[in-house]
Amino acid sequence: MVIKKRSLGIGFADEVSKVTLKSSQFKRGEGGNWTDTLIPNFQKFFEKEKPQSLWLIAFFSAICLVATFLIFLRLFHLQIVAGSTNRELADGNRIQIKIIHAPRGVIYDRDGTVLAANSPAFRLVDPKTQKVRLISREEALAMEVKNDPVVADLEIDNVRTYPLGKNLAHVVGFVGEISEEQIKSEQFKSYKLGDMIGQLGVEAQYEEILRGKDGGEIIEVDSQGQRVRTLRRNAPIPGKDIYLTIEGDLQTKIAAIAKETLKKVSSCCGAIVVMDPQNGGVLALLSFPSFDPNLITQKQDEAAIQQIFADTTSPMLNRAIGGTYPPGSTFKIVSSLAALASGKISPQTTFQDNGVVYIDIFKFTNWYFNQYGRTEGPVNLVKAIKRSNDTYFYEAAKILGEGPLIDWSRKLLLGSKLGIDLPGEEQGLVPDDQWKRKTFNEVWFPGDTLHMAIGQGFVLTTPLQILGVTSYIAADGVLYQPQLLSKVAEGDKIVSEFSSKLLLSNLANQDHIKIIKQGLVEAASSGGTAWPMFIFPIETAGKTGTAEYGDPKNRTHAWYTGYAPSVDPKIVMTVLIEGGGEGSSVAAPIVKETFRWYLSEDKNKLIKDIYNVATESARTLGE
Repeated sequence: MVIKKRSLGIGFADEVSKVTLKSSQFKRGEGGNWTDTLIPNFQKFFEKEKPQSLWLIAFFSAICLVATFLIFLRLFHLQIVAGSTNRELADGNRIQIKIIHAPRGVIYDRDGTVLAANSPAFRLVDPKTQKVRLISREEALAMEVKNDPVVADLEIDNVRTYPLGKNLAHVVGFVGEISEEQIKSEQFKSYKLGDMIGQLGVEAQYEEILRGKDGGEIIEVDSQGQRVRTLRRNAPIPGKDIYLTIEGDLQTKIAAIAKETLKKVSSCCGAIVVMDPQNGGVLALLSFPSFDPNLITQKQDEAAIQQIFADTTSPMLNRAIGGTYPPGSTFKIVSSLAALASGKISPQTTFQDNGVVYIDIFKFTNWYFNQYGRTEGPVNLVKAIKRSNDTYFYEAAKILGEGPLIDWSRKLLLGSKLGIDLPGEEQGLVPDDQWKRKTFNEVWFPGDTLHMAIGQGFVLTTPLQILGVTSYIAADGVLYQPQLLSKVAEGDKIVSEFSSKLLLSNLANQDHIKIIKQGLVEAASSGGTAWPMFIFPIETAGKTGTAEYGDPKNRTHAWYTGYAPSVDPKIVMTVLIEGGGEGSSVAAPIVKETFRWYLSEDKNKLIKDIYNVATESARTLGE
């Protein structure tokens, strides 16, 4: 069966074209293709936008090129120009440098007892105020347990502790943070803010010896600031140790005696100095009131620290070397040397004591006459020293004039520093006509000479200077410079040792010195003024002093200066109690008990318990 193909006719296509053209829906394209023209003006739109698209492409291409160039410049700056700086910043986040502060040298007394030591601690620096705070190891561990971020800023350090506390404060001193004023000085040019330096006493005097050399470590930390590993570590070099001539047990014994006396006589203040007259080694040095240096170094009680500095009795003042006082009758040792050296007064020269000496209408009385209404009769130099007779020295001064008194005062280093190795020594005052004219616009009167002869008037001395005069007589006309440093050690090796430095010798006639020594021995014997020494088992020598100082309540300073034994003395001692009363009844007993203990064979046994208690107390405070 043949299927016939259906034909639509020859004109079908033409007919469709006619319909398309009439309806404007379709048109026949070139080559026989049909084009959809349902979107109006489609062909015209394409032809108009083609140039505009090329412009946009060029614009965005330019922006991309510029941006790429800028990024390149930034990368070049970060990696090449500022590469080293950025590397340092990156390492700073990853690597930290920790300072390990060197421990200061330990301070020992002459027997090896620790007077200043170090306890482990950590230093925390406030980044805002740069204030330094020392915290204990236990506090640091507690922070670490709590993951306190502050732990990352801690530096290994030490806190200074002082086992004898108040009893030795003016000798060892204390350490404190360096001030901005101090750091500007040439002495501290190698220091930085936050460093601890000696601020008083031996700590300040021997800062260069005691100070060590800081070490450090470089550590790597993670993003949390936690230590990952130690990259490098340089150990600190400790400071050198020093040994003092001080006897810690003697210092403690004297402090206990003096505190009882001060309380008994209602006095706040005083000073005591003890020395070996054969070499100048200072055995003890105390100043009252005192302070606890542990409070300052540990900074645990800010109120207590403020109280120390605000106290009107000035506990920071070292009265033994920095306090100046009228010497009273202790000055009669100087007047005796001046009288004998002048040649106008001999050991046999005698003056009659009638209780009162007149210059024109002005009268000058003897203390014995003032208190008891009695006179001494004929008095020579030995008796004048023994009885501390004012009349004798008034009469001698009238003959001498002020010249020899002033001259011998200065020869014996009054009005000068003795050069003890402690900061804060004062030179006192030896007045003369020129000084008085300048100060008061007045001439020097004869009455000024009489007052000076008995240690009153304008003359001012330190307790250390009176100790020097006494030591000069005790050592038969030789005076050594007072010295605290005994030796310096580096580990077990002795680096340097103390050597005596001679200050005075061949100054006075030996016969004159013997006469004065005889008077001082008799002053401490039956019938003398130093009555507490009368029954002392060993012969001693000394001089009492009671000095007026213009107190509204008529109180007087109590002095006693002496040495023991009287032959080949081993110890010389001077005591001053401010406003304490009479030297014989207040100051002399302190010297007596000190001599008794020091010259006793079992002195170490007597003091052992007292020292142990003081040491344990200071150690507890340090912990």
